[in-house]
Amino acid sequence: MVMASALVALPLAALAGEALVKMDGDKPTPGVVTAWSGSGTKVELTVKDGADAKMVADAIQAGVDKVKAKVQGGKVVVTGKAQDELLKALAGVELGGEDIGALAQAAAGTDDAGSSLRAKKAGDLAKLFADQATTLVGKVTAVEPGKFPEVVVTVQVLRAPSGPEANTLRKGAKIKFKPVYKMKGPAVEFGDEDTQQNLGAYYLRANDQVRVKFGKSNQGTYEAIVIDRS
Repeated sequence: MVMASALVALPLAALAGEALVKMDGDKPTPGVVTAWSGSGTKVELTVKDGADAKMVADAIQAGVDKVKAKVQGGKVVVTGKAQDELLKALAGVELGGEDIGALAQAAAGTDDAGSSLRAKKAGDLAKLFADQATTLVGKVTAVEPGKFPEVVVTVQVLRAPSGPEANTLRKGAKIKFKPVYKMKGPAVEFGDEDTQQNLGAYYLRANDQVRVKFGKSNQGTYEAIVIDRS
């Protein structure tokens, strides 16, 4: 499966609530934005690896008054404020929650801009994982990232499923999972709530505990229909 998009490559769940710039007193320090260079009222911003410049530009456009933000050469160019003033404003702009969900849907060209990451509430996940025949709980032992958002996550099973895969996905077994993303042609459909949920898999780390609703196996690697850090 090819999983790439020129529009959105932001790990939504992983970066939820992170400020674009952090302030140490009056001194700006890197957040999602890692470097900046300004001249007059034009400032060029570099975003961290894995973050999507288009999404950051959209967040700035929505969160900072009287500026225009666009992507040029992989960087975000903001006009309308001098560097010091802009960086202070960016400290008040966070990536996360329903704002990011709405921006993702706007970038994907969907009409349902009112839904967001919050559509996958804890109650929804609880119902999803209540089916123990097709779900398991495990501990991450390895993460093999490719080009965002491609990733294969190895999970050691702590609670095995009760269904037909119980013998293979048995307690103690180490199983590889690949998150499933809804596709629209060659691009990831970022307006899909399960896709939004699964983007966080790219930023999982060893020893994270996860719940996995799994699908089919392909050459020993299972689909992770939904993977959730618990």
